[in-house]
Amino acid sequence: MKRLALFTVFLLAAAAGTGYATYPDEFMRYAGMAEQAGLRVWGSIEAYPVPVLLALGTFLLTVIYHKAKGKTLRESVEVAATRVTVVSVPTKATEEDENPVVKRAQARATRTQLVTDQIGLQNRLRKLPEELLKAEKETCYTEQAVAEAEEKLVTKRQAHEAATERLEALRKELAAGDAELAAIDAELKKLSELV
Repeated sequence: MKRLALFTVFLLAAAAGTGYATYPDEFMRYAGMAEQAGLRVWGSIEAYPVPVLLALGTFLLTVIYHKAKGKTLRESVEVAATRVTVVSVPTKATEEDENPVVKRAQARATRTQLVTDQIGLQNRLRKLPEELLKAEKETCYTEQAVAEAEEKLVTKRQAHEAATERLEALRKELAAGDAELAAIDAELKKLSELV
């Protein structure tokens, strides 16, 4: 692995040297563009270092975790490299960087949206008193229906209790009548033996 990395570095250096020797102007132009890109990336990192620091911290913690689990350093780094992704967070452009045409367009869009929201809210508030009155009437009607249902329930409960009491009284009367009939039958049998 070390040999492959060294060979890659050597190959890139040789290609850069050949490119510089063959086409020096183009090489310098591309090198300048690469330098500007690197400086821009570094400026972004300096302006908002949290994502990079978070990625590096996560990477190191993953390596340490897998190393503690018994994997080799190489395996730990491979696992950590496949799990960590650096996500760039866009920074908000300053007001000086914005184009005046874009500012006006955004202001018009914001104004249009606010006017639309205002009209919708006014229409809703215009209809709201009617709906409120209907809801109050419906609440009164349902409250009255609940009161009537409770009265009917009380009446039906009383009727049920009266029916239950009558049923119990009839059952007692039946049991007493059966017992009395049994006693009469027993007395009649005794008398028939005597006669």
